[in-house]
Amino acid sequence: MNPSRRRVAVTGFGIVSPAGTGPDPLWHAVVERQPLFRTVSRFDPSSYPCRVAGEVDDAVFDDLVHPRKRRNATRVTRIALAAAQLALHHARFPDGLYPAGRRGVFVGTALGGWHEGSQQTALLLDRGARRVNPFVANAAPHHAPGVEIAAATGSQGPQLTFANGCPAGLAAIAYGANLVAHGEIDACIAGGAECPVTPLVFAGMGRTGELAGDTSPPARASRPFDASHDGMVLSEGACFLVLEDAARAAERGATLHAEVLGYAASCDAAGLYDADPTGQIAAASIAAALERSGLADLDLDWVCSHANSSPAFDRKEALVLHRALGDGIARLPVSSIKGVLGHPFAAAGPFQAAIAARAVAEHRIPPTANLDDPDPACRLLHVAGAPLDRPLRHVLVSSYGYGGLNAYLVLGHPDRLRNPAPGAAI
Repeated sequence: MNPSRRRVAVTGFGIVSPAGTGPDPLWHAVVERQPLFRTVSRFDPSSYPCRVAGEVDDAVFDDLVHPRKRRNATRVTRIALAAAQLALHHARFPDGLYPAGRRGVFVGTALGGWHEGSQQTALLLDRGARRVNPFVANAAPHHAPGVEIAAATGSQGPQLTFANGCPAGLAAIAYGANLVAHGEIDACIAGGAECPVTPLVFAGMGRTGELAGDTSPPARASRPFDASHDGMVLSEGACFLVLEDAARAAERGATLHAEVLGYAASCDAAGLYDADPTGQIAAASIAAALERSGLADLDLDWVCSHANSSPAFDRKEALVLHRALGDGIARLPVSSIKGVLGHPFAAAGPFQAAIAARAVAEHRIPPTANLDDPDPACRLLHVAGAPLDRPLRHVLVSSYGYGGLNAYLVLGHPDRLRNPAPGAAI
């Protein structure tokens, strides 16, 4: 613990998901095990191995985006803009609360504007250069959502985009929390946005067998940790958290939803498609995240897991948790929200963090949907069938990615913020 570090509170959530906008629709869908998948409507999926996804209806967020941006921004940027505005509204964040240079924006996205990039490439090859959208070269790169959020919110402090695959959203939250903790900024918007429901992504990942093959009915397509899991279901959306110096946030009467306690990340260094077979590298990151949070293994009350219905990722996570927590894993509840949400790549970690914060506040652990017969390689204390009501003080949020990437964020109950002890080393 470092006494010079400020404590960091989560004061708001901005969510655009297949369930709709705001935190309540997604929370209720996750708790009630109501999957958000349907047959892909954005393109004809009949020739693809996987034909379902979690799609966001434009109508639920378009009125939150300036008409000009609806014309010249990519879909991922539009969804990100809507979620960022919702986050500030949820946090009751008044204009001029902090100096513009003391507010940051941090975004994680694995694909950025890939959808429009591939669309315009096809148009270029088919109809020539004069038919290409003139905005695509500047609008499609990964950093565009963050730049547009900064402009829309008047945030003139640091703006950084993380693109390290699925853990990028958690990295964005951790980076922003670290700057707040060190006093370099007073507040930030941090999270992730992703729009992977595109023909090219579906074709490529379908060919490699990474997407769910058994998609009838669509609601059963994503089955984290289940013996019948056969691939992930992609989804789109954005989730942003408002992070503030907890003391300043309390002074202004903000609702303190959770405390950001610690973070750690690592890489298995085994190439793009392989992982550390021992689980030791990722396990060391869990230990580091707990140490930076000032916690021991037994202080954890729930793992809000990455498990995305890919057998390889589900089994890796089970292995890592056993390696990291030893016998303690037998008493630690584990569940995944992706049987309902699907897998929105870099936005997944922020969605998990938002659900984890809500769970901590309500002392209710959401169950893993579609988990009927656990994979023998995933021996864990699964929460399935119904929510588990129990006191929650500290939650581990996990995220994994291709290339052997591992990331962990620790959140604490907001009651901790009434304790005068110094903040943890994020």
